[in-house]
Amino acid sequence: MYVVNQERSLNQEAKNSKYHIINIFLIYSPLHYLAAENIAADFESNSRNFLFYLKPEFIELVDPSKWDAVEFLPWPRFYPENGMFGRIRRTRKNLAVVEKVCAGAKEIRLHTPVIDTEAINYFINFIRFSHRDAQFCVRLIPDGLLNIQRYPMGLVKRTLQYFKKIRRFIYPSLNYYTFSGDRTGSDTKIVDRIYILPGFPNEYDTAKTVEVSLLRVNSRAYGGIPAEVANKRALVVGQDLVSCKVFSEQDMSSLTLGVRSFIEACGINNIAYKSHHRDRLDELFHPDYIKLVLDRPLETYLGSNHYELVISIVSTALLTARIILPDSCRVVAYGMNMLKHRSDRDKKNLESIFIALGVEMVNHNDGIL
Repeated sequence: MYVVNQERSLNQEAKNSKYHIINIFLIYSPLHYLAAENIAADFESNSRNFLFYLKPEFIELVDPSKWDAVEFLPWPRFYPENGMFGRIRRTRKNLAVVEKVCAGAKEIRLHTPVIDTEAINYFINFIRFSHRDAQFCVRLIPDGLLNIQRYPMGLVKRTLQYFKKIRRFIYPSLNYYTFSGDRTGSDTKIVDRIYILPGFPNEYDTAKTVEVSLLRVNSRAYGGIPAEVANKRALVVGQDLVSCKVFSEQDMSSLTLGVRSFIEACGINNIAYKSHHRDRLDELFHPDYIKLVLDRPLETYLGSNHYELVISIVSTALLTARIILPDSCRVVAYGMNMLKHRSDRDKKNLESIFIALGVEMVNHNDGIL
């Protein structure tokens, strides 16, 4: 565990705090972290801010000086306890860890991108009922492309929530918070604020939305990169678009050649390729590319291995890359004109996000679907 003041435990820090507002941030992606850091600085500077990250891959992005404490809270599905009922025991252990920092609070605010996943949902009722004297609310933080439209839950998914509540009869702490509407929880009364990125279209209640800016962190986290290192290098970020039936194999083959031609037109011959973690087909890969096998998140890798060009089709990695990388690196979304959309509004919403963050969009000219 990483505690800023090594002489005090989390529990002691919370009890001795001169502040009465406790902010809990539950995150699991680089974009979540960048948003959380800015929310803590711009909106919660007079509160106690505790960061809990559910996946460890992007820890190098974290600046511990910005937080009262930082701790890895293992996602139960991916990091269960050993033995039977490992997920349940991990969940209960996580609840106990977070509950300690809430001691003495008059107001508790839980910040998270969504509330439907079990790794996060159980915290809602657990904290509410463990600290009945404290005001409690949930605030949603930006989650990239997930925020451009609502995702209403169907009857089946809403019904399944009640089966998850059955666990409380054996483990009272596992009291699932049931809700309806958008799966992020944006429609629920318990969510009193939704942070959005400037320029991002959304379908949320305007009375709840608040803009949060994302500051680039490359210079802070990684230091300067010599200009000569960046010259004539490109990185292609793969996606699983054929596997998800967004494109046919023929479409992807055409896009792959288009990306290769675009990079060549930029005068770059040193090209690396990073596959998507679900990409078993190496989509967008070309024989000229050098495959990257990383033991850290792409965003962290880019911080110390600068490229002149980062390119993909519609990957969220392009958005986070544009946020953390300097202007000397071009970030390009290639071939978005090939995508099918449910409506013109959906198309405009998607494009406006890339424009808002400064990602270049280049059409694929070999035809559209």
